[in-house]
Amino acid sequence: MKTIFLIAGKGSRLNSLTKRKHKALIEINGETIIRRLVNQFHFFKIKSKDITFLTGYKSKQIENQFGANYNYFYYKNYAKTNNLHTLIDASKILKTEDTIICFSDILTTKKVIKKICDEKKKNITILADLSNIRNGTMKVITEKDHLRSIGKLSRKEASGNYIGILKIPKQKMKIFKNFLINSKNKNKNNYFTEILNDLIRVNENIYVKNIAPNYWTEIDNASDLKKAIKNKNQLNV
Repeated sequence: MKTIFLIAGKGSRLNSLTKRKHKALIEINGETIIRRLVNQFHFFKIKSKDITFLTGYKSKQIENQFGANYNYFYYKNYAKTNNLHTLIDASKILKTEDTIICFSDILTTKKVIKKICDEKKKNITILADLSNIRNGTMKVITEKDHLRSIGKLSRKEASGNYIGILKIPKQKMKIFKNFLINSKNKNKNNYFTEILNDLIRVNENIYVKNIAPNYWTEIDNASDLKKAIKNKNQLNV
């Protein structure tokens, strides 16, 4: 199984910390955010040769963190677009294999990573927290265990939050990749998850796996980082 980490962004809302260091290299409890994530995937038998980092901002720092046993794809327009166009540019690395796509600024537990690594459904699957609705993170609307919409939704209409981890089974890679490549004219600020909305419109079933009550957080700004440090013990639950 392949794993792709989206790690090209500048982390501009943590500007004082990310001028010299990539956001994913911020340490929590003595370990960088991205190193913790990668080690969690390794625990579930994902090998270094099957991990690719889609880099951009401070790409050499990421390469220095992990070395030559991993794969890297450099996206030169990282400062001008969001991750939809990062993934379009890197679409050639998407092969007909089970593939996990993961944000690089999240903290969670092994129990959560296990949910996506062990998932055997033949549908595209996303991990979501349906226990509450947070501001500032990507929201989802669900119907039973299926996705109906994902993106910048209001709290009133949302069912929960997407936590930034998705699995594309090999049976669905062709349709996902086709919709991705055909999205090249979409807004430069779009997230790649817009592809899921497009797939839903053609009656593709997207499965939602609820991670609650397991812990997760996204490190987007200084407040997020402060809370993550405060709650660091929950990472070992």
